[in-house]
Amino acid sequence: MSRCAETEVMPHDLSLCPQPIIGSGHSFPNADEFRNALYTMSLVGRFQYKFKKNSPKRISVCCLVDGCPWRITANSVGTTKILKVNIFIDVHNHCADVECSSQPSMRGRRGARIIEQVIRATPEYLPRQICKDFRSRYGVSLSYKQAWTYKEMAKERIYGFPENSYMLLPWLCQRLVDINPGTIAEYSRQDGHFWQLFIAHSFSIQGFLMSCRPVIAIDSTHLSGPYRGSLFSATAYDADDGMFPIAFGVVSSENYEDWLWFLQKLKGILQDKEVVIISDRHQAILRSVSQLFGVENHAYCYRHVKENFSSYVTKHSMKGKKCKMDALLLLDNVAYARLDNDYVVAMEKLKTYNSDLAKWVEENSPQHWAMSKFAKKRWDKMTTNLAESFNAWLKEERHYTIFNLVMTHMDKFAHLACAHMGSTENWKAAVGPKTEEKLLENIIKSGSLPVYPYVGGVFKVFNMKVYVDVNLRERTCTCKAWQMAGIPCEHACAAIRQMKQDVYEYVDSYFKLPMQQLIYSGHFNSIPNHNMPIVDADGCVRDAQGCLYPSLKPPCSKRPLGRPRHRRIESQFSSKRLIFCSRCQVAGHNRAS
Repeated sequence: MSRCAETEVMPHDLSLCPQPIIGSGHSFPNADEFRNALYTMSLVGRFQYKFKKNSPKRISVCCLVDGCPWRITANSVGTTKILKVNIFIDVHNHCADVECSSQPSMRGRRGARIIEQVIRATPEYLPRQICKDFRSRYGVSLSYKQAWTYKEMAKERIYGFPENSYMLLPWLCQRLVDINPGTIAEYSRQDGHFWQLFIAHSFSIQGFLMSCRPVIAIDSTHLSGPYRGSLFSATAYDADDGMFPIAFGVVSSENYEDWLWFLQKLKGILQDKEVVIISDRHQAILRSVSQLFGVENHAYCYRHVKENFSSYVTKHSMKGKKCKMDALLLLDNVAYARLDNDYVVAMEKLKTYNSDLAKWVEENSPQHWAMSKFAKKRWDKMTTNLAESFNAWLKEERHYTIFNLVMTHMDKFAHLACAHMGSTENWKAAVGPKTEEKLLENIIKSGSLPVYPYVGGVFKVFNMKVYVDVNLRERTCTCKAWQMAGIPCEHACAAIRQMKQDVYEYVDSYFKLPMQQLIYSGHFNSIPNHNMPIVDADGCVRDAQGCLYPSLKPPCSKRPLGRPRHRRIESQFSSKRLIFCSRCQVAGHNRAS
């Protein structure tokens, strides 16, 4: 206890041992379980030991310190694997006469077993916290590399070996189709090695084709497993602008061939339904989308365009934060202008401000990202934030093996669908809360707008600047906001209220409760894993009935040595944490700067 007080280490606590060695006669189911129990006891007792005999039938262990009489043996019971313990000197009192307490030796996989249950409950368990816990509980000082290695080993114990997960992929794809008919689960191989994977559940296909707006956001993100790769995703909006995953894929890298293969599979499940694809301007995406869906159906993410514009402004001698902010505001006016006249006015202001910036806009395909120039209806969706949400949704799962990634995606998608469907009980109107918020905002704006009725359901509305025409029969407004968004604008709300009618009746059906119920009306069954096949020592995949399944080797390329970078590159427009100075308590700088 005095030594514990000096080193700030907790005293011996045998409750830290999941399987403590009780005494002579204590039995263990096999030799490995006995070794694990012995290892944990050495950590709690802070002593080192060595094997004099180490076999599945007999294990003999003694203290590493010369002169210490402590010794323990375990012998098999008959022809079974069960080992019975015989202790010659009690393990708790072996330091009474000889000073044996020291830094216990760390054995890799034994150490991983100790943190296994913590990793199961808390996947974000950090290596530096592992170092602190080992120090406080067992008095063992770990390096950061040792802690990180133990965490990786524990993840292998929980999720299996990564190479084995690829071998189970053919069986998994077949089970996905059998459990949920209509599911598309396909993979490709190259020289026997895994190459590409595409999965679209029948629940997602049915929900999108029946009731979702024809807008799909696509994006990719890196996988952080032992084998390098990228996760492709295609995501849609439900009736209340919630995330509705359609399909995802795992490929070798983000290149033209992989994107073309993924989008071909995606187009195959759409059944000739015309959709608008929103993405960033990656060259592989530009080529493949224009080839499969048409150039006119490809919308660029405005956030990425704005970041490129911001970089251009910085590089071309526009110093000062105010100058940059003014340029970005002018670009916003260009992008969000709904009418051609407003676009021309915004471009003239930008050209007056800086002709080089206006030239940059003209050279960077405004017909794909400016509202007034885009030929198709994009439902006011200007960014790929939905796809970014999908990547964040699977942030932890991207570190898993490919088998566990697919299985966990199913679990999280089922939970997401149940949550979205359950939330419909809280809808206070015929539309969802997000849509209702936008509609109420337009209704409030319409309160002070003068309305002049004309013949045939046409109204003239004055918005304090110009007169606009609203046609309730055709559900149009000359400001084009109603047509583009599917939600009555403030001018339309003013005309509808003038007629003493319900504004909610004029919202597009895509936003209403029946559509939300149709989206989540399908069946989604889970995969029972009690009859999962196992990978034999000879590399064959065999189930409990002895049926063999095709084997698939892991990808040829592995990630580079060292820990992968987990922190993604943040957008320059994302909200950043404020820094406060510890000297003057003012935000915006630290003590050093």
